[in-house]
Amino acid sequence: MRFTGTIDAKLDAKGRVFLPSDFRKQLAESDSRLVLKRDVYQPCLVIYPYAVWNAEVDALRARLNRWDPRQAMLFRQFLANVEVFTLDGNGRFLISRKMLDACAITDRTVRFMGVDDRIEVWSVAQSAKLLMSDSDYAESLAKIMGETPLMDNDHTAIY
Repeated sequence: MRFTGTIDAKLDAKGRVFLPSDFRKQLAESDSRLVLKRDVYQPCLVIYPYAVWNAEVDALRARLNRWDPRQAMLFRQFLANVEVFTLDGNGRFLISRKMLDACAITDRTVRFMGVDDRIEVWSVAQSAKLLMSDSDYAESLAKIMGETPLMDNDHTAIY
């Protein structure tokens, strides 16, 4: 399962939002349970299909020494504030005020971003602020892929 794309959606008065249909179609093939969690690195929420979440937890648990107090606390914190949910009959789910506040989502619009095996939920303003410029994106991609991009006179990558 691979999620791609960016879609903006409105929260209703109760904090419910429709999961975009492009993402719902992919989820229809898997377990109906989903996991919502604050991201560890970025100010966004992450939606995991339940099987992907379990794999993440298993991978972390396999690396931890549970008898080390700091690692035990890390594991607790990783599992804290996780919400397991299913979509309602209309394809909606509730994002709690606590989760919205944790990611500074203050308006009624959220941005869903498909990121491989998970879906991120951002404030529109935060996502716009943190994404790379086109030239930084092209340069970073070129470094990872081992190629130098062709640049025009304005130092903009030509694809």
